[in-house]
Amino acid sequence: MMDHLIDWHLHTDLTWQKLITRARWHHAATDKWSKSAAGKSIGLLFFNSSLRTRTSMELAAAQLGAHATTLNIGQGTWGFSWEDGAVMNGNEAEHIREAVGVLSRYYDALGVRMFASLTDYIADRDETLFNKFVSAAEVPVVNLESAFYHPCQALSDAAALQTHFKGDTRRKKFVLTWCHHPRALPMAVPNSALLMAARSGFDVTLACPEPYKLDAGIMQMASDYAARHGATVSHESNLYAAAEGADVIYAKAWSGPAVYESKEAEVDLRLNNKHWRINDRLMQKTNQGIFMHCLPVRRNVVVEDAVIDSPQAIHLLQAEYRLHAQKAILEDLWGLLD
Repeated sequence: MMDHLIDWHLHTDLTWQKLITRARWHHAATDKWSKSAAGKSIGLLFFNSSLRTRTSMELAAAQLGAHATTLNIGQGTWGFSWEDGAVMNGNEAEHIREAVGVLSRYYDALGVRMFASLTDYIADRDETLFNKFVSAAEVPVVNLESAFYHPCQALSDAAALQTHFKGDTRRKKFVLTWCHHPRALPMAVPNSALLMAARSGFDVTLACPEPYKLDAGIMQMASDYAARHGATVSHESNLYAAAEGADVIYAKAWSGPAVYESKEAEVDLRLNNKHWRINDRLMQKTNQGIFMHCLPVRRNVVVEDAVIDSPQAIHLLQAEYRLHAQKAILEDLWGLLD
C-alpha cells in the first residue's frame, strides 16, 4: 500500500508489477462499476490544463463508488502563496499550507497536476513546489503530472504494452523519440516513458538531437533498470537509424535542458529540427512496430495522419488505460488491494 504516488522509482518492483496486473484486470473486466471504494473521496487540483487525466481520474473514482471534486486553480479559487515566512500582503490570499491542510481534512486522497516552470531547472528537477504540496498534506497525494514525472501515464503505458505484447516485453526494441513541436514542453512524460520502458525490460533507445538528451540522473536510473533485465539504454541522434528494427516508436516533444539556458536559442534549435516527425517511411524501418503517444498530439507536426490512423497506432489503447491504471492506483492508496 503506497503512502503517496510521486513517482514509481520510489516504489518497489512488487508494487509496480502489482498495479500493472491490476490495471490489466480492470481492462479485461466486463463489469466496470463497483462499490469497493464507497465512502471514499478524492480532491483533484489542476494548476494546468487537462483532458484525459481529469476525466479518467474522475471516472475512476466514480466507477469504484468514490466521490471526486475537481478544482481548477486560479478559476474560482484563491491565489496561493508558497514561500515559508511569506508576508502575504499581495494578491495571494491563501497559503498552500492552509489550503492543502483544509482539503486533507475533507478528502481521503488528493491529486495534483503542476507542470514544470521551465525557468528553474534545479527546482523543477527536485520537484520543489510539488514536494511543498505533499509536505502540507495529511492524506495520500497522487501525482497527476509534475515537473519531472507523470506516473499515471507511465503505469497506463506499461499496462498497454504488456497487453499488446501479451506479457512479454523483454529485449524488444523501444524507441523514445523527440519530435518537433511549436511550443517548448516539459520533460515529465519522456522521463517517465524512458523509466517505464527500461523497468519493463525493453532495449531502450533515446532518439533526439544531442541538446535534447534527458537529465543524466534519469538516464542513469533507466540504465540501472535495464541492467536488471540484461537490457540496454542508448542514445541515437539519427531518427532513421534509431527506428531500424524497432518494436515500439514512442513519440513525444520536449524542450530539454536548453530551454532553461536560453528560450530564444531553444526556439531556433527546435526550428532547425522540424524534420523530426513520424511518418510512414520511418515506420517502414521498424519491425512492424507500433506507434505510441501520450496525447494530445499535433497531427502532421509530430506525426503524420498515415501513421496515427494506421493499425500500428495504439495511442487510444494508451489513453483507455489511463482509466484502468488510475483505478488500480486509488485502490492501492486506499488499502483495497491488500
